[in-house]
Amino acid sequence: MSNFTVNGVYSYSASNIYSYLGRVPANETTLKRAFDEFNVTPKGQKDDLKKLDRAMYAEYSEQVQDQINNQNRKKVIPWAGLMAQIGVRATGDYEKDYAAFNNAIQLLSQSAIDGQAMAYFAGLKSEASRVFNQGQPKETQPISFEVYKAQFLS
Repeated sequence: MSNFTVNGVYSYSASNIYSYLGRVPANETTLKRAFDEFNVTPKGQKDDLKKLDRAMYAEYSEQVQDQINNQNRKKVIPWAGLMAQIGVRATGDYEKDYAAFNNAIQLLSQSAIDGQAMAYFAGLKSEASRVFNQGQPKETQPISFEVYKAQFLS
């Protein structure tokens, strides 16, 4: 099929569709559905395909940006597992989480009456010093272009 007719009136050649959209739909119904979905009114002109392409690209870009934002929100908190062991939920704020962990571990340690519990809490304190220091905020230095290339462009 070399021509696609939308609404029984407006005709678009497969080559024009391909040149603007980068693909040719399976049938005329699919093309009409795309116009409807992206709120582009077909008029039988090449500009219709340009508008459809821009609308599709804008939606795709928004979806990609949403995915990036969602990934960035899912910040890994190195000490979250350690805090969960004593029933404290990590917030991701280093200062607050460190203080909450220390308060909770101190209360739990004071209530420990046998040697096994004391050893367990001592182990958690030791683990906390390693995990919290690993996640401690550091000053970030600007990276050189060579480092950037090595990390992100290779």
